[in-house]
Amino acid sequence: MTVLSPGRAFLFLAVLALSFVQAKPKNVLFIVVDDLRPELNCYGAEYIHSPNIDKLAEQGVLFERAYVQQPVCTASRASFLTGLRPDSTGSDYPYSIYTVEELLEGNRPSVMRHFMNEGYYVRSVGKIHHVYNEDFTEKSVSAGWGTKYVNFAKGKKKSELPPYECEDVEDDAYDDGQNTLEALKTLRRMAKQDKPFFLALGYWKPHLPWNAPKKYWDLYDREKIDLAEVKDLPIDAPKYARDWANLQKYNIPKPSNGRIVGDDEYARKMKHAYFACVSYIDAQIGIVMAELERLGLKEKTIIAFISDHGWHLGDQNHWGKSTNFENSNRAPMIVSTPGYTQGTKTKALVEYVDVYPTLCDLAGIKVPQYLEGNSVKPLLRNPQREWKSAAFSQYPRGYPKAKFEGFSIRTDRYHYIEWRELDGSFKSHELYDHKNDAIESRNVANTPEYKSVVAELKKQLKAGWKAALPKGIVNNSNNPVAPPFVPWGKEAAFGPHSKKNKK
Repeated sequence: MTVLSPGRAFLFLAVLALSFVQAKPKNVLFIVVDDLRPELNCYGAEYIHSPNIDKLAEQGVLFERAYVQQPVCTASRASFLTGLRPDSTGSDYPYSIYTVEELLEGNRPSVMRHFMNEGYYVRSVGKIHHVYNEDFTEKSVSAGWGTKYVNFAKGKKKSELPPYECEDVEDDAYDDGQNTLEALKTLRRMAKQDKPFFLALGYWKPHLPWNAPKKYWDLYDREKIDLAEVKDLPIDAPKYARDWANLQKYNIPKPSNGRIVGDDEYARKMKHAYFACVSYIDAQIGIVMAELERLGLKEKTIIAFISDHGWHLGDQNHWGKSTNFENSNRAPMIVSTPGYTQGTKTKALVEYVDVYPTLCDLAGIKVPQYLEGNSVKPLLRNPQREWKSAAFSQYPRGYPKAKFEGFSIRTDRYHYIEWRELDGSFKSHELYDHKNDAIESRNVANTPEYKSVVAELKKQLKAGWKAALPKGIVNNSNNPVAPPFVPWGKEAAFGPHSKKNKK
C-alpha cells in the first residue's frame, strides 16, 4: 500500500475537497421584474432609491447594454424563457398556440422546466410567464394580476381609474408584497431539500397601474424629478415608430398639444408614481435577499435579475413599451455568481435570449443545442473582453395580426431600424447615432452623410445574429420558423380569432 507523505496527503485532500465544491450544483434565484427600464442608482441614476438592486450589482456583473428581442410582455417572456428568438417562438401578444402547445408543452421547454428535468427542485412565484401557468415540483403561485387598488371598488374599467395610487398601507396590501411572503416560505422549504433549487420570482411592478405604499412615494421630491429630454417623436421618424401608449388605457387628462401627457406637472406626477413602484420592488428584492443570506444560501446561489423590457416615460412622446426605440429594447440585467467577478460593469452587447444558456452554463447542467442565445459566462470572468458586434430586436405593427414589422440592430455606436412589409420588402428606416444623439431625437437614416453607415448596417442586419457572435463562439441552432401567429388563452378573445368573431 502506498503511503503519502503529510504534504502530499494534505494536497490530495485539498484537491478532493475542491473537486467536491466545484461539483456540487448551485441553486438559482431568477428574478424577473415587469416594465423596468434601466433607470436605477447602479445604472447611474443617482436620484433613484434602489439600494437592494444596487447591492446585488456590487455582488456581481451589471450589463449596461442588455437588449430584449421583442419589447412586450408576452413576446419577450416567450423568448427568454425558451431561449428562442421571436421568429422561432411565434408569439406577439398574447402567447401563440404554437408557443404553448409545440414549444413549452413539446420539445422546447422553458428554462424552469429544463432545470426540473435536470434534477432541480423548481418553483415559480408571481409573474414569470404571461397568463400561462406551469406547474413544477409544486403548483406555481401568483398573488394576482398586479392591478389591485386599495381604495377603488372592483368592477371599474381601466378607463375610469387613475393610473396610480398612493396609500399609507403595508407592502403586502398589494400583490407584489404577497408574492414576497410566498417567496420567503418557498425559500425556507427549499433550504431543507437535498437537491438544488430553481426559484423563479416575478414581480408585477412597475407595470401599470403605478400603485405603491405611500412610504415609497415619500422617498422622492416631485419638484426635483426631470422630464423626458425628447418629448416628441424624433425628427424625421415615421409616425408608426411610436405605438399606442399603455397609459392611454387609464383616466388621464386629455392633451391639447399632441402629446399623450400634455401637462408637465402631470407628467412629473406619472414619473413620481413609476419611481415609487421601482423603490417598492427594490424593497421586496431586499427582503428576499436577506432571507437567502439568513438561510445560508447566498454563497450557494446564482442570482439573475432582469426585467422583461424597457419603458418610455414620456420619451419620444410615448408612455409604454412596444417600440423599437432604445427605451423599449434596452433593459436591466445583473448576474451574481459565487466565485465570479463582483462589483463590475460591462458595456458588452448582450441579449435576453442569452439568459437561458447562461444559467445552464453556470449551474453546470446541459445547455440545449437548439438555444438561439449564447452563455455570457466568459463575460463574468472578464467583463471587458470583446463580445457581440450587435444585438437584435424586432416589433410588429398591428394587433392581433401584424401588418408590417420593424427590425432593429444595435451596434456599439449605431441603432438602425428597418421597417418591412410582410413580404419582406422595404417600407422605411431609422438611424440613430448614439455618439452624437444618445437620446434618439433625430432620425438620420436619409441624410447623405450617413449613406455608407446605413449600407453597412443593412448588411449586418441581413447577415443576422449568428454573424454578430464573438470570435471563437458559435451557435449551431437550426429551429424552424414559427407558423403564422394564432393567439392562445383567454386574451385571444380580444382578437378576430375569438369564437365570437368566428361566428
